[in-house]
Amino acid sequence: AAQSSFADLVTAAGVSIPDLKVANENGVLSVSGTVADFDSGVKALAALKGAPGVTEIKNYLQIEDMTAKNIFMEVATESSSLNIRSGPGTEYDIVGKAAHESKVKLIKKMFNGWYFIKSEEGTEGFSSTDYLKDIPAK
Repeated sequence: AAQSSFADLVTAAGVSIPDLKVANENGVLSVSGTVADFDSGVKALAALKGAPGVTEIKNYLQIEDMTAKNIFMEVATESSSLNIRSGPGTEYDIVGKAAHESKVKLIKKMFNGWYFIKSEEGTEGFSSTDYLKDIPAK
């Protein structure tokens, strides 16, 4: 199906994703764009999953772009380094690490419990929100 029909499915589900991009590779959809909130993302993905021939969805939806806000978070692993991955899930390759208790810059909040971050060394990639914590204001 073409981009427009995927966009129509999302619109029909009552969700607005102005920057929606859908790549279809043999029934595996890579979906990206910015959703207003978590519920909108759930609805959009459910609508797309129902499209004919769709077998799997790779979810790259983001809730908002945080770059301009200059938000830093602390790596909150037990003691080891934080894995930075090529995509928002543990099935993606590790592209770098961020040291325990180091600071990372929050670039994008992803819809599915992952953030797109930049480490102090300049590595950009995805990390689980489970291992990142807010740095309290001084």
